[in-house]
Amino acid sequence: MKKIFLALVPAIVLCIGTPIQAQAAEIDTADKPYITVSETNGVEPYAEWLITNHSLSCSAAKKAVKITATTYCSNAMSKIGFKNIVIQKSTDNVHWSDSGENVDDILKSSASEYYLSDYSVSVSGGYYYRVKLTHYAKESGLFGGSQSVENTSNSVWID
Repeated sequence: MKKIFLALVPAIVLCIGTPIQAQAAEIDTADKPYITVSETNGVEPYAEWLITNHSLSCSAAKKAVKITATTYCSNAMSKIGFKNIVIQKSTDNVHWSDSGENVDDILKSSASEYYLSDYSVSVSGGYYYRVKLTHYAKESGLFGGSQSVENTSNSVWID
């Protein structure tokens, strides 16, 4: 018995001192064709699988930018919509800065989708403009999860 104990002690010490390596498993997204990692610069946007689709664009109006955006979920959420809405401007359509135009969060309760159509924000002329925002969804319940997906629109020239 003493020999077995003496033989096991070094083996246990070696096992405890040896680091364990783990490898991450790749997420299979074959059954979710709406996932496009390229749209988010390589960041997996649907980590919690709440937001199933989203879009954002802007158009030019007279001294205004019109925002059109959608956020879709497979089930009704306690909150769904758009947060952190920022209007950016540029003189060269390359270097962007915040325009200073403030837009409050736009959220709806108890819905599975939110469609924002031609939401108008007044701006001054002589610049390119674009919109940055976060698509947002929050499940109901005490342990309901939430998901945020950042997005940037096309740019438009405002005379």
